[in-house]
Amino acid sequence: MFKALAKWSMDKPLNAIIAIAGSLLVPFLFWLGAALMALSILRHGAKEAAYVVLWGSLPAFAWLAMGDSTPLFTALGASTLAIILRSSVDLKLTLISASGMGVLIYFVLPMLMPEVLAEVQKQSEAMLAEALKDNLELWQSVQPKVGPLMVGALAAVQTMVMVLCLLLARWWQAAFYNPGGYSEEFHVLKLPVGYVSGVVLLLFFGSSLPPLVSGILPILTIPLVIAGVAFVHGIVGMKNLGKQWLFAFYISVFLLGPYLFTLLIFISLIDSIIDIRGRLKDTAE
Repeated sequence: MFKALAKWSMDKPLNAIIAIAGSLLVPFLFWLGAALMALSILRHGAKEAAYVVLWGSLPAFAWLAMGDSTPLFTALGASTLAIILRSSVDLKLTLISASGMGVLIYFVLPMLMPEVLAEVQKQSEAMLAEALKDNLELWQSVQPKVGPLMVGALAAVQTMVMVLCLLLARWWQAAFYNPGGYSEEFHVLKLPVGYVSGVVLLLFFGSSLPPLVSGILPILTIPLVIAGVAFVHGIVGMKNLGKQWLFAFYISVFLLGPYLFTLLIFISLIDSIIDIRGRLKDTAE
């Protein structure tokens, strides 16, 4: 259904405006509007799609006026990433840029939602204080980081949604105009070793980092998680293992959550250093 809507939105600009605005207007469908907006930019370019983006994003500004910044952040973020991807034709650069946008969101959120974040932080600190009441030394070391980590987690989720919207738009674009192109691009995705090793090093020393830097860490790991997912897709495609393996993988992501994310980060690090897929391909040849 969503794919058919995306195809219809590409027929003419008015269709795109209706599809984007309608999706952004409906609660919990803002991601669809953001993906459609990114698709318009990937297909037609930023200049040609500006009219569609301008009118289609109006409901997101209405949500912002009512206190919900998520639709606007997602729509504008996915659109910006689409511009970067179209101009650079470099998915790894786009993902690293997404982490930079996430850091910007990290600093903007407290200004847009001060009361909400303050209340959530208060409740979180109360829960942790109760849980760590028998270990006051640990609580005193953790307490200054509660607020930054909470904001960082929210910004990381926002960043992940923006990236997923972009990837969905790129998949649609390939399906409509270049079948197989998305797989060729995504299956070989590998981040620069400098970025990956830098993030992993920060994670290793996370407990000793200042609260501000600790809050940013979840955002910086988003590209590594995506690269880890791309590695799994690449191996499944290379070995022709079938879609049931990907289905099992995503079920594992749903069930194991953060534990599997840690594994994906580690895989991303190893692959960026020794290029596992490249070595497997050379061996097969």
